[in-house]
Amino acid sequence: MRKRMPRSPLVYLPFLALATIVAAGALWRLGDIRSHRTTETVTVAPANIGGPFTLTDQDGMRRSDAEFRGKYMLVFFGYTFCPDVCPTTLAVMGAALDKLGKQGDRIVPIFITVDPERDTSPVLKAYISAFGSKFVGFTGTQEEIAAAAKAYRVYYQAHKEQGEHYAVDHSGVVYLMDKTGAFLANYSLDTPADRLADELAKKTVD
Repeated sequence: MRKRMPRSPLVYLPFLALATIVAAGALWRLGDIRSHRTTETVTVAPANIGGPFTLTDQDGMRRSDAEFRGKYMLVFFGYTFCPDVCPTTLAVMGAALDKLGKQGDRIVPIFITVDPERDTSPVLKAYISAFGSKFVGFTGTQEEIAAAAKAYRVYYQAHKEQGEHYAVDHSGVVYLMDKTGAFLANYSLDTPADRLADELAKKTVD
């Protein structure tokens, strides 16, 4: 009887490679689902999220991020002509802070427009007033907004070819920054107000 020779490990390399690709794809998909459906912390180094900015608030005053030292910042980038995501997110932010009671006073909710051409200070003032008196809205020049968005790793793209009522694609992330302006956590757009309040309560305990 002819003795069967053992197969070289090299024979199994294509199968191992395929299995690795499939497993990696599954893990990527799982991470993608979690990032959209749960509260997540950004995996990059905190130093890579956030940074100094000087912008114009809803009252036309020039203000910098340094003014908020000693308080937490809850930052969201969007625009006032946004039909659904932005108003829903701001409403959740406002509701979460209301649920925190006095603890919510240590958190400043900040809305930075990615559409400064249309979102002037008066427009911002009228818009954010619907979500509570605690909100601070910021606009600025195209260059200033681009710099702030870059610091927070926010993507946005205006579709001005659509005409006067153009849409703006943009990242949908709510950032929590600590009392020194450093990154603490980020929250997905579908985080409900109750859960956001619970998360903020844990993160803002001195």
